[in-house]
Formats: sequence, C-alpha cells, structure tokens
Amino acid sequence: MKKGLTLVVLILTPSIIYAQGTVAFANTSTALVQQWTSLSDTAPAPVPIGGGYVELIAAPAGTALQPLGVYAGSSGFLPAYSSLAGFLAANPGWVVPYSSPYGNPAPQDPSPIILAPGRFNGDVMTIYPLNPGGDADYVVIGWTGPYATYDAAYAADLANPDNSFLGMSAIATTHTGNPTLVNPSAPVVLAYTFQGMTLAPAVIPEPATVLLVGLGAVLLLLFRRRG
Repeated sequence: MKKGLTLVVLILTPSIIYAQGTVAFANTSTALVQQWTSLSDTAPAPVPIGGGYVELIAAPAGTALQPLGVYAGSSGFLPAYSSLAGFLAANPGWVVPYSSPYGNPAPQDPSPIILAPGRFNGDVMTIYPLNPGGDADYVVIGWTGPYATYDAAYAADLANPDNSFLGMSAIATTHTGNPTLVNPSAPVVLAYTFQGMTLAPAVIPEPATVLLVGLGAVLLLLFRRRG
C-alpha cells in the first residue's frame, strides 16, 4: 500500500509543481494606461513615458476577487487596501506572476510605462499555480509617479493626493501558453484582452472615518448573531 501511495505521489508531484501558464505582459495603442489630467480635471490623458508603473495580478479563471478599490466618480479612486500584501491576503488564489517557471521563482517587478505614453511592455510572465496552459483571470493595477511599488505610491498619495494617481483595470480572462510541453506553446499576449485603464487621485479616508466604518461592521456582526 505504501509503495502504491509513493508511486502516486511521484506521478502527481511533477504535474503539481509545473502547473502553470505563460503570458506576455503588454498593451496596444488602443488600450492605453491613462490618468486624470489633474486633481480637478477628470479628462483622461495617456500616462507619460516614465510617469508610472503597472503590475499584473492573476488567478485561475473563476477565482473570486475583492477589488483593490473602486472608482468614486468625480471624487477619484477609493482604495480598499494600503498594501499589495493586504490585497493579496484578502484574495486567495490571486498572485503576482513569476519571472521564472521552475526552481525558486520570484514575483515579477512592476512594469514601467516605457514604449510610448500609456504603453507598457513587460516580460513573459508565469501564472502559477494554474492548470498547464489553462485560462486565467487577471487585473492590472497601476499608479503614477516614480514609486517602484504600489505601497510606496499609496503612502505618497496619503502625504499629498497630487503625488500619485492609482487604479485597477476591469477583470479580463485570457488563455495562457503551456511551458510544460516538449515543444512549449507560445505565451499569450495580454494585448488581445486588456481593455485599458484610467488612474485617478486616490480618496484616502480619514482615520476617524475608517474607525467608524470598522465599528459599524462590528456592530452589524453582533446584531446578526443576536438575531
């Protein structure tokens, strides 16, 4: 029995380890990363070259997602999380894709706006774990300014809302390449499915407002338990 179980483990382990799909992180001139013109002007304009970053977050297709934030009309973007780690912790199954398919892969760094205003062209990225070559859901988060991480951009906006505009794209679904084949299939270019996004001034709630919201949630939970 033990020998049979060992054999099953040996057969299944490689397929689990190498379960993944590859994509090429890029957009086109018809699906730009844009930003508000100013704090008070909601007219969108492409993010200038070197003026911001984007980051890919992905999961197996159909995985539930609590968004990074919501757009509050003319007020801007209302973030739900002050850190990328907090966002990912609240969304099991969603990950920053890896830069390497095997060994000890590391999450990809954010990609700068670099090709032209509003354009990015990141590396080939490996979504892991994922059924080999399976379908994936993804969002692109972004921010303006020289900040190399979402956390830094959020902190900068907290100090001055003109320092960085934030945002998240709509959820999109993509096929992925299968790197586990003897002749791996090509990574799927996300430009086929990415529809663009607009970055806006972040509406950061005052600490007192956050405290009141938290107390309200606790009271609502208590009332439900008593009911």
